[in-house]
Amino acid sequence: MNKFVIKCLFVLLMFYQCKAQNKVSIPPSPYFFINTIESQRQYVKAVGFSNRGNSYQFMDLRGYLDTNNVLIKKQNKENVIEFQWLLINNVVNSAQISKDIKHNKSPFKDNYKSWVSLSERSMFNQEVPLYEGYSFYYITQFLYYTKINGWSGASLQNKKKWYELLSFIETNIWTKWYERSFKEKGNYYYYFLGRRTHMGSHWAGIAMYLNKLSDDTHIINQTAIMLNQYDILLKRNLQKKEKGYIWNSTYDNVEGTFAYMDKGNQIQDVSHGNHVVTYIVAAYEMENENWTFEDIKRLSYTLKEFIYNNEKVKFYDNVDGTDRKVNSGRENFIGDGWVKLANYDKGVKHIFEKFDKIDRTRKFNQELQFKANLYYSY
Repeated sequence: MNKFVIKCLFVLLMFYQCKAQNKVSIPPSPYFFINTIESQRQYVKAVGFSNRGNSYQFMDLRGYLDTNNVLIKKQNKENVIEFQWLLINNVVNSAQISKDIKHNKSPFKDNYKSWVSLSERSMFNQEVPLYEGYSFYYITQFLYYTKINGWSGASLQNKKKWYELLSFIETNIWTKWYERSFKEKGNYYYYFLGRRTHMGSHWAGIAMYLNKLSDDTHIINQTAIMLNQYDILLKRNLQKKEKGYIWNSTYDNVEGTFAYMDKGNQIQDVSHGNHVVTYIVAAYEMENENWTFEDIKRLSYTLKEFIYNNEKVKFYDNVDGTDRKVNSGRENFIGDGWVKLANYDKGVKHIFEKFDKIDRTRKFNQELQFKANLYYSY
């Protein structure tokens, strides 16, 4: 049985399974830029990641949320907006009161709505701010996009949905982890900043958008502090090399901030560096004065001259052009932040177009996000 037939059978199986469970009807997938069977398969996968109440899978869901946001920003099509709402509503509706979550191993057990990881491989039955940050970065960005494109005010129904989601994020995402940080660590920003640059990047992005959306003066002040803290930390980490940047994933200098030092210094890997680049590009586009086109140029140079191996049409493991000692050269995730640089640098765009032709973007399930950002973001 060939691969095409297997894929067809898989999609049909998932279709009827979803129908039988009354979880979701399967309209045409909005992912018009890949083949129909794969597009429908990805649609079903996205719905599955969103409705299981498994925060570990919020890391997988992130790519679909970004893909949808790219298409919404570019084309503003109602079917994509509706699909994004479906995914987000699934996430929100799967949340439970922390103290009522069965087998919850976390110390919080409070009245905030939350999720635990259902993966036995990582943080099993625990509430994890990192996992929530992965998806809620793009969910908060979605609120920002639908505000500036006018969707949020186009009808009373739209307005109600939009403000309900904003309220959920303010209370059960931002305030939840803000208060928990102080209760558990004596530091309101502990869970936001984490100990590594990519951990802080998710929450810095959430803070950046919430700062523009919220009417709550406390949240506005809190998010402004978070943004300033993260920008200080990240700026300290970025080291100039030739015309590019290299940096450690661990914070180099936490003096005067609410962050904590990790043990030892570790160079930034390319896959997690994605999220740092995503934040910097978004901050530049949001006209954050701490990030300029010079930063975009330096990150582009890093990609072209340090990370990309032209001979093998692949990417090294770390931002300084080195490979990891274990599982060296196993390919890296570049479909989030790095590919966004293609909008600003023709050389970067050429590299990713060449990489796309060898059809390796399905590794790490990054094909959708990669293609959307490369071909449809501007």
